[in-house]
Amino acid sequence: MCRCGHYTFRSIVIDFEVQSYSQDPNTFPWRLFWWTVYAAAFGVTEAALVVYVRKLLGYPPGMDYAEIWAARGESLSYNAMSRELYDRGLYPVEIAREAGTMILLFGAAMAAGRTARERWGIFWYTFAFWDLTYYLYLVWFIGFPRSLASVDVYFLIPITWYGPVWFPVCVVMPALAALGVYLMRTPSITAPSAQGSAGAAAEPPESAGVPEPRESPVLEPVGAVEPPMPVS
Repeated sequence: MCRCGHYTFRSIVIDFEVQSYSQDPNTFPWRLFWWTVYAAAFGVTEAALVVYVRKLLGYPPGMDYAEIWAARGESLSYNAMSRELYDRGLYPVEIAREAGTMILLFGAAMAAGRTARERWGIFWYTFAFWDLTYYLYLVWFIGFPRSLASVDVYFLIPITWYGPVWFPVCVVMPALAALGVYLMRTPSITAPSAQGSAGAAAEPPESAGVPEPRESPVLEPVGAVEPPMPVS
């Protein structure tokens, strides 16, 4: 075996494999970091769209939906927001936007996950972090919500439902984020450790020094040889 200084080609290959596993960008912390960035960037998009819709509808910055309807002398109901969006011609657009948002989150998770468990973990984690950062950006953009007790319209799908901000921020989304992390940490998809890969590469197989048994040649019967014909 050719040697380069004190290292053989085999040791160089082993060192390269160890370094590749130790710097593998497919590790769980690395993947979780980029899914967090993805969800946070998606939260910016969602918050910006809500800012546009609120400005289009003439909602004052910082006021929650219960305060807006109270200023009109009305009470917020499940159908109030849907009816207003429908009267402005925005209801089908909002339904399509919400459906598209869910498809984008779900599709990215289904395409990137390596197992069914990891796919659902990615979806729940990105969904939760997307919603949490959405509220952070709304506070930054328009000062809404002003407190965790502020009333927000959660979704229009399957029906219009609303409630206090603390419910998704403090209860639902943290639970979904924790569930997502738990599902993403699937033992069957973790990369092999550097020590295990180096040991596997350094140690020869047990049967390397034992010669393999050879099969006895099979002798096929030779047909009878005809005697030569006499020469006349």
